[in-house]
Amino acid sequence: MSSSGEEEETGPTVDAVDPEERIAARRIRIQKRVEAARRAALGEDPNEKKEIKEELTKSRKQIEESRLRLTKLKQDGFDLVTNIRVAGDAREAMRRNEEEDAKRQRSQRNGNKHCSTQFLNHFMRC
Repeated sequence: MSSSGEEEETGPTVDAVDPEERIAARRIRIQKRVEAARRAALGEDPNEKKEIKEELTKSRKQIEESRLRLTKLKQDGFDLVTNIRVAGDAREAMRRNEEEDAKRQRSQRNGNKHCSTQFLNHFMRC
């Protein structure tokens, strides 16, 4: 591990026996230092990758939460519409039953009146 607390990458090391490997390790280390200096000059955070990763996970979490909320709202809307249709159908069925009962009662009254009228007419003629 390096003194800055970062993990060492596998690859060329400064402690290698091969001089080419040591040179390559130094070049990589210099490139990293130059890159860090460039980022510092631009005001960028050297640990930006971690922040981006955290930001992505936060955004993915928010996207998932939003998707779940939208799905729930959609299902609740469908349920509401279905419940309204069912209630309307039930009211219509009750209205038809009441109308049929009223029609039957009228028919019975008219039949009774007709019979009583015939009965009275029969006695009046006699």
